[in-house]
Amino acid sequence: MYKKIYALRKNPVVRRICQCILPYRLSIILVVHLLLFVFSYVAGFLLLNNGILTVQAEELLYRTLLPFLVIRTALFWHYDLYQGLWRYVSFPDLLNIVRATTISSLTFLIIGMLWKSIKVPIGIYILDWTICIMLVGGIRFIVRNFRENLLPANAGQKAVNILLIGPAARIQLLLKEFISDPRSRYNPVAIIDPTEKDTSFRGRISDVPVMSIKQDLKRQSSLSGVKTIVFCWPEATKKQFDSVVAALQPLRASFKTIPSVDDILSGKISISDLRNIEIEDLLERPMVQIEMDKIRAYLHGKTILITGAAGSIGSELCRQVASFKPELLVLIERDENSLYDLQLQLHRDFPHVPLFSRISSINDYSGISAILKETKADVVFHTAAYKHVPLMEITPIESAYNNILGTYNMAKASIEAGVKRFVMISTDKAVNPANIMGVTKHIAEMVVQSYNGNAQTRFITVRFGNVLGSAGSVIPIFKKQIAQGGPVTVTDRKIERFFMTIQESVQLILQSGCMGVGGEIFVLDMGKPVKILSLAEKLITLSGKWPYDDIEITFEGLRSGEKMYEELFNKKEQHMETDHPQIMVALSDSVDTEFMEKEIEQISQFVKERDKEALKNKFKELVPGYQIEPPILHSGN
Repeated sequence: MYKKIYALRKNPVVRRICQCILPYRLSIILVVHLLLFVFSYVAGFLLLNNGILTVQAEELLYRTLLPFLVIRTALFWHYDLYQGLWRYVSFPDLLNIVRATTISSLTFLIIGMLWKSIKVPIGIYILDWTICIMLVGGIRFIVRNFRENLLPANAGQKAVNILLIGPAARIQLLLKEFISDPRSRYNPVAIIDPTEKDTSFRGRISDVPVMSIKQDLKRQSSLSGVKTIVFCWPEATKKQFDSVVAALQPLRASFKTIPSVDDILSGKISISDLRNIEIEDLLERPMVQIEMDKIRAYLHGKTILITGAAGSIGSELCRQVASFKPELLVLIERDENSLYDLQLQLHRDFPHVPLFSRISSINDYSGISAILKETKADVVFHTAAYKHVPLMEITPIESAYNNILGTYNMAKASIEAGVKRFVMISTDKAVNPANIMGVTKHIAEMVVQSYNGNAQTRFITVRFGNVLGSAGSVIPIFKKQIAQGGPVTVTDRKIERFFMTIQESVQLILQSGCMGVGGEIFVLDMGKPVKILSLAEKLITLSGKWPYDDIEITFEGLRSGEKMYEELFNKKEQHMETDHPQIMVALSDSVDTEFMEKEIEQISQFVKERDKEALKNKFKELVPGYQIEPPILHSGN
């Protein structure tokens, strides 16, 4: 029977009902307690009068019930007895129930002595006190017993042995959830408390042994079958995490982390929904702080157009912009399947945000212009671009057509349509470019700068480095190679890149958009550059493998157009701080509009004629220092 009850939880209708009820949990608990209080008080009257209420007793009951409920409800609120999860009820909770019931009864007894009209016989207080404690405490222990004993955890499943890492005080609460959750297929075999410096054995929590990180793990026979190490220590620094990984690496277990503790305790998700530890979790970067009011001022109730809407940056921009409730969100994308998927996600997550989706290309000037005029866009976020360095090296015509001429089309069409802000997303590869992709984005920056000040449109550029998890980035490639058993391919041992997460990059893009007055190139603080080799080694370790032993790492040498190190500013640019600690601004020479339009005309002609050499020479002319055939500086083999 109990298994059938728990099986209902997987039913989508039941889960939906539970999700709808969850926000009203406190109100429901309050009503349940009120009913129990009424029952215990009325039962006291009935028991004292042998089940039959006299007229006098009935009048006294009606006269005293409301003030009695107010006092008892207030005392239970004072002791936080409407909060917490009943599945974790313990003896201290029972003591608080006794305290609240006793004090409320004594308080009303004293009031009755002072106010004769509501004086209640002491026998009723004794009966009510007993029944109330039995009911309120009993219902909690029934829930706990049901969760922990009536349905065995991991029923019908082969349990996976796990090792829990984190402060013992926090794990004590989570451990009960692991053990009692019927969906859980995990079997906690030990707890390691990295915050405990004592090397001696630390006892047990729910019969699970607790030890310190400094113990000789190889001697712990209970850990030999551990397949997964679960990190329950979200506030750990990168240094602390690295020390734990190094100590536990001999176990050759994969590393995972728990969902948000708040989500677990609120019942939104189960603790069994473990997720892999991602590189994003290990970036020691300060939390992004954005000025919500200023961002809301230029997005809320406005029409926002996003090019490349279904891309990695574009789709996250759509989600974050939608959270500010624009009047209309315009999605421009040329991949129909990606756009369709994005529409479904946005309709599900932001059902009240109107969408205007169009299959279109930024190279189609008339089409883009028509969309801008039809929607009367207030703000344009231009993310559409070709970004794959090796592919752009062999397709310079397409790179120039999309990255340069596409940006030119968007800028011109935005001016004609009266767009108020135009924010272009650029890249650190545009700084001292050594490849086709970088030089085309550098010229795109010049295009955007050249138009600022010539119309009411504010033109703003935001420049940053690699985004973790984006399409074509190194992390998904490494993960796929690890899943296939290797080898993991790295170009060079020394190669470094700047990294930030998609979420924080988009937050800073939105912040830059509200800060810009026009003409700025905002540069996002990417933190310290990261060695690609260390990323590969870390991902292999987190998967439960040994780098170079279980998974081989090979070095292929720098590809054409690749740089060993990326930069955020070129030598001619001055950089200065802004009011935001994670956003800087690059100051460069202004670009003449008439000059730029003539150059664009020539580039357009070379693209039309498919003249690669003339196009590359034009790149070199416009961007001094750019080499047509960048040398491979270091083979890495």
